[in-house]
Amino acid sequence: MKVGIKKIICIIICLAIIISIAPKAQAAGLIINFSESTVEVGDTVTVTVTGNGVSGTVNLSATGGDVTFSQNSVSLDNGSASVTATINKEGSIRITATANDAENTATGGTITAVASSNSTGNSNTDSEEAANANLSNLGIRPNDFTGFSPSKLTYDVTVPEDVESVEVYATAQASGATITGTGTQNLEYGENALNVVVTSEDGTTKTYTINVTREGAGEEAEETTEVKKGLSSIKIGDLELSPSFATDVYEYTVKYIGEDTSLNIETVATDPSYAVEVLGNEELKEGENTITILVSDSEGNNVATYQLMVNKSLVDEEALAKEEEERQQAEQRKMLMIAGGIVALILIIVIIIVIKRRRNKAYAEEFSGVPFAGINEDSEEYYDDYNQENDYNHETDINNDQEKEENTENDTEIENHNLDNDDKELEEKERAKREFLNGYTSQDDTYFDEEKPRRGRKKGKRFK
Repeated sequence: MKVGIKKIICIIICLAIIISIAPKAQAAGLIINFSESTVEVGDTVTVTVTGNGVSGTVNLSATGGDVTFSQNSVSLDNGSASVTATINKEGSIRITATANDAENTATGGTITAVASSNSTGNSNTDSEEAANANLSNLGIRPNDFTGFSPSKLTYDVTVPEDVESVEVYATAQASGATITGTGTQNLEYGENALNVVVTSEDGTTKTYTINVTREGAGEEAEETTEVKKGLSSIKIGDLELSPSFATDVYEYTVKYIGEDTSLNIETVATDPSYAVEVLGNEELKEGENTITILVSDSEGNNVATYQLMVNKSLVDEEALAKEEEERQQAEQRKMLMIAGGIVALILIIVIIIVIKRRRNKAYAEEFSGVPFAGINEDSEEYYDDYNQENDYNHETDINNDQEKEENTENDTEIENHNLDNDDKELEEKERAKREFLNGYTSQDDTYFDEEKPRRGRKKGKRFK
């Protein structure tokens, strides 16, 4: 029984060790890093936000101090982005990054802000802290705006028709101040005034107003001919915006190929009195860049905010790939044409040879009276027949010589007459054959260069 308990304990310990050292999957989330953790008032800190499996817009906020961000939101695509944060007041500051989907949030370490070494100090610091009703940060999620300033109390922003609610976030400069009006706020079609009230420790209040205009109209809303606020056009040279520009579309992507560090952006506002400000169009780096276009009215109130996601590359990879594909296709077409030409040439040569052989065969049959099966076969048969004929004639000559010695003069004359006829017949055959062979082998006169055997004429006995 004791042995069984020990085994169970050992198994449990082994499982615990395996679980503790087993690799764990890294969950999606955000990470915040600071360039410095201790700064003086007035200094600037670089805040870097890194997304692990997070893409899209990430909003920044600060608590426990007065911080002004160069921009309240950054765009991530499974990468990182940086902003600068100016420290305006002493304190222990924590910076939070929240993704638009509100599922990923990260809070960085603490930044300690101390008084500037050049500061002479102020005896009224505590009273000012108690009366401080300013915000250090303010915005909405999604479709956040930029250009926040603690002294600016009114902001205007337009959201698409499908945005039914937004989340209002705010951060007070004073740690003892309270804030109301934040959190999720439902939106009606048209204008919605969202008020954020800050109350300091001594009871001082300050109200910040965000005028959110929801595009579109409800089923019961009356049609209106009011001109939409913002820009009527955005042109960036010959670059193409995606999607196509519309006044009520506020986010675009642009693909730029080249080495320029800034783009020539031309904008036209829907109202001539509107002021247009372009931010982030300097020192464009290779990769993704965010350019923000702010449109404000004559009073400085924000009318609309447009964002351009510029993807910059030095080389057009798609064009290079297409060019390489076209080059390979051209090589293939060239090789096919060459192969086709070679095949056609071979066919032509074969056809010419066949036609020539048929013509020569017909010519041979016409002039020789004998079917022509081939020059080599005919030549061999001819010489075999010729040799046999010579052998036969030679034997005949020997017999004739013997007969000539025994026969009379009449026999000798008859024999001579027959020999003359044989000679003429042989000469006639040789002549016809030579003419045929000379015509067939006009391109190679040495084909039948063998000397023909010549038959000598034997004389008979003269009549005495």
